[in-house]
Amino acid sequence: MLSGIQMRRPDIAYLTNEQIQLTKKNQDVIPEFVIIIVSETDLFYEVEDKITDYFKAGAGGVPLKVIWNIVPEHKLVYIYTSRKTVRICSDNDICSADPVLPDFTIAVNDIFTEE
Repeated sequence: MLSGIQMRRPDIAYLTNEQIQLTKKNQDVIPEFVIIIVSETDLFYEVEDKITDYFKAGAGGVPLKVIWNIVPEHKLVYIYTSRKTVRICSDNDICSADPVLPDFTIAVNDIFTEE
């Protein structure tokens, strides 16, 4: 729950052990790191609404610190660390979840490796 009436579910979310314990007590938590996988049917404004909602929701408590928007169709990863700070990664660029998970890095090409 982002607010009393707003709910969002990212495709992937990282929760700390402390946050997991809070969810077991039926408390809503805002992850510090989320991943959104953008499909070809997602509308641009809807994805932007999600990003805005996640950052606004985190402002009241533990702030959301990193959003990855993965765009498989174009093999791109947009890494947001705020509403105004975004890095676009492609090819061999390294994606990082720093400062939430500084050791979690992966090259864009490794995300889209086809088996």
